Amino acid sequence: MTRIIAFFNQKGGTAKTTSTLNVAAALAERGQRVLTIDLDPQASLSMAIGTDVAHLQQSVYDLLLDEDVTIADVIQPTTIAGIDIVPSHPDLAAAELELLNVLERERQLDHRLKSADLGAYDYVLIDSPPALNIISINILVAIDELVIPIEPHPLSLMVLKRLFETIRKISRLNPDLKVVGFLPTKVHHSSRLAQDMLVQLEEQFPQLPLLPSIPLSVRGAESTAERTSVLQYMPKSNVAAAYRDVGAWLEERNDDR
Repeated sequence: MTRIIAFFNQKGGTAKTTSTLNVAAALAERGQRVLTIDLDPQASLSMAIGTDVAHLQQSVYDLLLDEDVTIADVIQPTTIAGIDIVPSHPDLAAAELELLNVLERERQLDHRLKSADLGAYDYVLIDSPPALNIISINILVAIDELVIPIEPHPLSLMVLKRLFETIRKISRLNPDLKVVGFLPTKVHHSSRLAQDMLVQLEEQFPQLPLLPSIPLSVRGAESTAERTSVLQYMPKSNVAAAYRDVGAWLEERNDDR
C-alpha cells in the first residue's frame, strides 16, 4: 500500500524542501518507488529536482483547480532514478483565492489522490508551504502521515502549539492522520542550545519520536543549487548518511504498521 507522507511545518526555514528531496532520494536508493508532490508556490522542490518550471504545461495548480486534470497528466520524471514529481508553479499562489468558491475546497487534493492509481509508487512525499492556509489544509486532509521538520531553536518550539491545534481541528476531516514524529534539521551537535532544545522537545511531546537528526551543513544548499539531492551530490557526506538513516527509519516503521 502506498504511504502518503507530508513534511509539514508552518514555520519557514526548517528544511522541509531539502528533507522531502533527500528522504525521497534515500528511499529510492533503497529500491522504493517515490512520487514527490510540490505544494509550495515557490516551487523550490521542483527546481531542486531539475524541473524546468518556466516551461511547464501543467502543474499542481491545474491539478487542484481543474477537475479534468489528473495526477497522471501532471507527473514528470526527474533526473534521480526512482523519483517522479508533480511539480509546482508560482501560479499556485493564486489558488488560495480561487479555491474559495470551490465546493469542498479543502478536499481537492484528497479527491485527486483517491481517484489516482498510485500503485506504481511505494511512497508519496509532499513538500508543503511555510504557512497555514487552504493549501496546507488540503495537505493535512489528504495525507496518512505527517513528519514535522524542526530546527532546534526556541522560536521553532514556540510555533508548535498552533500547529498541533490545527492538526486537532483537521482530525475531524481526517481522523486517520498520524504524526510520525519530529525530524530535527540543521542540528549543530556541539551546540548546547541545540541539545537543550531537543531535550525540551522530547519532554513536551513524549509520545512523538525524534527521527534521526540532520546535521547543520552547507551540502544541502549546494546540492539544491546543482539541482540534485545531497545523496547524488555528496554521497559520502554526513548529511547524506543522516538522510539515509531517515529513509531506513521510515521503512522500519512501515514494517511495524
